[in-house]
Amino acid sequence: MPARLKNPNNSQRSSLLALASLALLSSVLAAGCASSENDDTAANGEPVARLSQNHPTNVDLKHDNPVPRDMMMDMQVDFALRNQAEFDQLSREIDDPKSPHYQQWLTPQEMHARFGETRDQYEAVAAWLKSQGFAIIEERYDQNEDYIKFKGTAEQAEQAFKIKLVEPMYDRYINSKDPAIPPQFVGVISRVEGLYGLLEP
Repeated sequence: MPARLKNPNNSQRSSLLALASLALLSSVLAAGCASSENDDTAANGEPVARLSQNHPTNVDLKHDNPVPRDMMMDMQVDFALRNQAEFDQLSREIDDPKSPHYQQWLTPQEMHARFGETRDQYEAVAAWLKSQGFAIIEERYDQNEDYIKFKGTAEQAEQAFKIKLVEPMYDRYINSKDPAIPPQFVGVISRVEGLYGLLEP
């Protein structure tokens, strides 16, 4: 049981609230990525799962121009929560004046130890990104909201995430469908950012 914090600071108070929002998002995304499309397979023939992250829907693959194959992209993988039921219970207890855990705030490191991805899961995601030809540019682990920032070409992104990147307007690019991930990362990866945005002038 964590020690009670008599005077939690704003960061400690907000850590649980931030994770609560992330928990809601993660539960939706994890449910979405548990289903995979029949025509989607990895290079080795294994099925892949698609994240549900509300990508742009106005994509016309027949008429929209594809982005340049060598266009460089900055992307980011975010991680989902684990032990969702335990997290929900802890949230209720911390907010309940009658609970013995009332206002017993956890540090970001304690929160991660109980509800974040494991080191092995984190490193497995990083290794997979590298195997797809991406360059890792920043990593954050053991915090409330972990991520891996990486860089690669549009061609690499299309091949890794089983999408098409097109230019529906002169100044922006979007992905044709939600990104695909290997099935072992269902419930580990919550979101892939950077697959649509403004084109560099």
